[in-house]
Amino acid sequence: MKTVKTIMLVFGFLCCQLMTAQKSTETIKEELSFSSNSSDNMLVVQNVNGPISVEGYDGTSVKIEVEKTISARNQDSLEEGKQDIEVRVEEVGARIYVYLESPWNNFNTAIGRYENHKNNGRWEQPKYQYYLDFKLKVPKSTNVSLATMNDGDIYAKDVQGDEIIVNNLNGAITLENVAGKTDVNALNRDINISYYKNPTEDSKYNSLNGDINVTFKKNLNADVSFKSLNGDMYTNYDTTTLKPELIKTKTKKGKGVKYNMSSNQSYRIGNGGIKLDFNLLNGDATLKK
Repeated sequence: MKTVKTIMLVFGFLCCQLMTAQKSTETIKEELSFSSNSSDNMLVVQNVNGPISVEGYDGTSVKIEVEKTISARNQDSLEEGKQDIEVRVEEVGARIYVYLESPWNNFNTAIGRYENHKNNGRWEQPKYQYYLDFKLKVPKSTNVSLATMNDGDIYAKDVQGDEIIVNNLNGAITLENVAGKTDVNALNRDINISYYKNPTEDSKYNSLNGDINVTFKKNLNADVSFKSLNGDMYTNYDTTTLKPELIKTKTKKGKGVKYNMSSNQSYRIGNGGIKLDFNLLNGDATLKK
């Protein structure tokens, strides 16, 4: 009976906590255009807690929609969070920056990264939680740089500029029907990419604890380097190397690829040319057409 009473007391305490929790959701919308029609135009989106989704389209403006959610245990803390957490939009040269601004995360457009603030040498924990969900549309030919840290994946579709840079600390990265020089880094989740056209400049693909799956076009000409501690590389492209014994016929189930490549080696696809660098620790890399 004591156990039952204890469970009931704990359940009652949790219910009280839920009943007293406060939550606010606000949708922020803005639309603007680059000052000039330049191939250097880049959209930079910087988030901390929450996902980012970007879609390329045939229009000329950047359409921004951000859903801001603040939650706290009391109304005072909720109001504090609503005031503290802001979404800033700023144009600097050929770049449009869309980013979170808070007392703890100050984004410096001059250096392109956050400068965290300390209070008396210590990190200060806010009395509320915040979550920002970024959804944007951008002219297809725009370069993009996207980054978030927690509680969200990054997704980009039909973005076909000259360069695409994506960093995600604790979420996945999915790039669909994209183009351009590519630099992607996911720490703990998978990276999945499909190209509208193959990159024409050196590109980098990095993951610590996830797989990297990339679908190129058939006419790929590249020199591929692959480094991994605990993973393998698979491809259905014909490859050449100075050491043919490093290429093994081994099918990876569900991937439709048959060549297994040894790690810490370089391989040539087609006539070679651009460098594609794959760096992993615990995951596999798959290149296919």
